[in-house]
Amino acid sequence: MLEGEPPTQILPIPIREDGRQHTGAAINTVLGKKYEDAGSLLLASSKGLGWGGTVNAELRRHNSSSGASFIQPINEVAIALAGSAEIRRRADGAEQRFESRAGVSCICPKGVSVRYLNINGDSLDMLHLYLSKDASGGLNDQDTNAEDAGLVYTGGIFDPLIHQIGLAIAEELQATSKSNRLVFDTLSLALSARILQRHTRADDWARSAAYISSQNAKGLDPMRLKRVVEFMTENLSEDISLSDLAEVSCLSVFHFARAFKLSTGSSPMLHLSQMRLSKAKHHLEHSSISIDNIAETVGYSSGANFARAFRKLCGISPSIYRQRIRN
Repeated sequence: MLEGEPPTQILPIPIREDGRQHTGAAINTVLGKKYEDAGSLLLASSKGLGWGGTVNAELRRHNSSSGASFIQPINEVAIALAGSAEIRRRADGAEQRFESRAGVSCICPKGVSVRYLNINGDSLDMLHLYLSKDASGGLNDQDTNAEDAGLVYTGGIFDPLIHQIGLAIAEELQATSKSNRLVFDTLSLALSARILQRHTRADDWARSAAYISSQNAKGLDPMRLKRVVEFMTENLSEDISLSDLAEVSCLSVFHFARAFKLSTGSSPMLHLSQMRLSKAKHHLEHSSISIDNIAETVGYSSGANFARAFRKLCGISPSIYRQRIRN
């Protein structure tokens, strides 16, 4: 049974027809090997994009297939984006049978022994997210099995927030310009937090919530905060990830993000964006260098991405801002 009906206003992201059958990597590095073996078409992958590794992503097109039994090697969330198919799968309990269509997701925890996974449909585009690092206080620890992590083997879920995060990640995967690592890390963190909140056993969630609350009650101490802000200032032109900032603070990604927001009132991503735009404003006001060069100087992958971020926070384009400030 589906848990709720998808709202009609959510539309699938169009999938570019540039898929390839294999990733080109050694076969034991293909996280979706079971899908490769069943003939799935790989449309896009985060491999090689330098996204930081908190979550790895694959965009795949599935046709009817019947996969062999396997032991799940890593915590996985699969989110349907377009098309439809009937999915039948079974681990230790009863068979799970549901229609997979836009917005429906499945969770397969690390260590689960899956007896079979059958997909029956003409075409189903799915985003597969592999939670490969400890982004949420133990949920994704590589040394933690499914039972210890508290994840539940479940399918046929419709969670609007997971769907929206999946659409955003898919859009970043297919972007024609280089994506910002911090954007992807932030989306990944939100996904991990949602799963921790809604799709783990209740007792595990209660323990995790209590632990997180105790760790973040006072935010970052002044020394850690100073170190993080200095790192941001010194590396504005670099592609900074959430993992980089967490490492500077000597905290896990999940705990760092929550503590940083408690200390500053904004997320690390927003704070860094504001620092970059402040620096960009200085260049726009006091120099004649081009918009593209300013974008590169303050850490944006392209002039278009910089202009979009500038307009979102300032309400006008960089070029109009420059004209107004000099008139």
